[in-house]
Amino acid sequence: KLFDIYLSSVGRGSVLLLNIPPDQRGLFHEKDIKALYGLRKLIQRELGRNRALNAGATASNVRGQAGAYAATNVTDNNNDTYWATDDNVTTASLEIDMGKVQTVKYVMLQEYIQFGQRVKAFEVEAWTDGAWHRSASATTIGYKRILKIAPVKTGKLRINITASKACPVISNVAIY
Repeated sequence: KLFDIYLSSVGRGSVLLLNIPPDQRGLFHEKDIKALYGLRKLIQRELGRNRALNAGATASNVRGQAGAYAATNVTDNNNDTYWATDDNVTTASLEIDMGKVQTVKYVMLQEYIQFGQRVKAFEVEAWTDGAWHRSASATTIGYKRILKIAPVKTGKLRINITASKACPVISNVAIY
């Protein structure tokens, strides 16, 4: 249950506020501590290994075809780099190639929030059985969006930005 709260708060760009008060001794209750350690263990198990780290990435459009805005910026684990499209392009696709087939259960996306929240709608597709199949669709990304998807064995994911207020600017894509 705590993990679901984590996904619906942190996974939607918010903070995790559990309001766990100290007991009459001025300490956190042992049951609360045990639950929090359990949450930490679950987060590490489910979201501890980014399968997209340094993975290959391509995009349907790259701002000015410049390396500074390349698709691979979303997998470099650097929050100061990002993929961007040309100004007049508000829908685009970003493909992540993990190099081998593996089970995927979560996809995390982040916009380069210094330029504001731009994405209004997007979908995630997995390459299975020789074709793209939709795994999830959602509205807004913002600072951070973690999507839980039905586990799928795939080597490639595609993020389709289907609506955006301005050209999309994505700083990070992580796959777990």
